[in-house]
Amino acid sequence: MKFSDIPKLPFAYYSVNTPLRYLEETLENYKKEYGLIMEPDFQRAHVWTEYQQSSYVEWILRGGFSGKDIFFNKPDWMKFNLKDTPLILVDGLQRLTAALKFLHNEILVFGGYRLSDFEDKMPWVDIAFNFHINNLKTRIEVLQWYLDFNSGGTLHTVGELDKVRELLKKEK
Repeated sequence: MKFSDIPKLPFAYYSVNTPLRYLEETLENYKKEYGLIMEPDFQRAHVWTEYQQSSYVEWILRGGFSGKDIFFNKPDWMKFNLKDTPLILVDGLQRLTAALKFLHNEILVFGGYRLSDFEDKMPWVDIAFNFHINNLKTRIEVLQWYLDFNSGGTLHTVGELDKVRELLKKEK
């Protein structure tokens, strides 16, 4: 076996930094301009609990770095006429949903605060998503990409997380 024989995963041809405070506006623009489909038929349902959504939003508000890459596909992305095919969200629905719920004052963070409870303006530099747009040509490629994203790893059990919470509690 050679490393050069390993098939390479697709990578996004275009990336842009999207501040949280402009997230909704950006997604609405993508819907209007590129026919954005947030929930394609292969995307799983909304499975995060309100607690998970709040925890994720707290993470990004505190400057958490990982988990802010969102992946889309649009086969004609590199063409002049961008209306031939829709832009499809491939990975990031749960995270975007949590962020949008925060922006709509639908979830609480840090023990009971909604976005409208904050007295100052949300910074746009530190709190941002990284949108990546690929231009895979076929549905087969997109479905395989989705499987590649979501087939690895193992979720932590509640017991595993509780163990670490207890360790943290003892350290305090």
